[in-house]
Amino acid sequence: MNNYIIVLGSNLSSKFGSSTEILKKCVGELRSFQAIQSLSESKWYISSSFVDEREPRYVNVGVRFSTNLKPKDLLIFTSDLEIKYGRKRQRRWEPRTCDIDILLCDQLILPSKLHFEKWLKLDFLEQIELAPNELILPHPRLQERTFFLRPLNDLQPDWTHPFLEMKAKEMLDSLPPNELQNIQELKF
Repeated sequence: MNNYIIVLGSNLSSKFGSSTEILKKCVGELRSFQAIQSLSESKWYISSSFVDEREPRYVNVGVRFSTNLKPKDLLIFTSDLEIKYGRKRQRRWEPRTCDIDILLCDQLILPSKLHFEKWLKLDFLEQIELAPNELILPHPRLQERTFFLRPLNDLQPDWTHPFLEMKAKEMLDSLPPNELQNIQELKF
């Protein structure tokens, strides 16, 4: 069995409802998918876009589960879910109805340590211009983004990054205070 943590996000409504309603439907589909077991949710969060604060705010939730699916097969499933709920890919980091990021699979580094390190070390301008054509695990921006780290810490604060050798809690605590203030728990 593989143990995954993924983070779902949305900052656009669609025919499926508000961002929150879209993500609830996605989580429901994950729950009902028979290949997925032991699913648990993080708290729900709302935060500004890290690219442009003028964009609509994002709703995010993390999900932890076990499955026999290999990472590439899970990526196909989550990409299909994104499309089903209205995801359009026209430019990098654009507003979206549904975004599902696979943060991690146990201690796996994909596709290799060398390839992971290349994506980890990209500067911001390179990140804007380049997008990987394969799944990189753990997510190479995991340690920088509050909307990844807050749900991860809800679900598995003792998880240790296999490349950086830092616990999830240490990564969250190392973020600048303004990053931590940019995210709030969403109450229903």
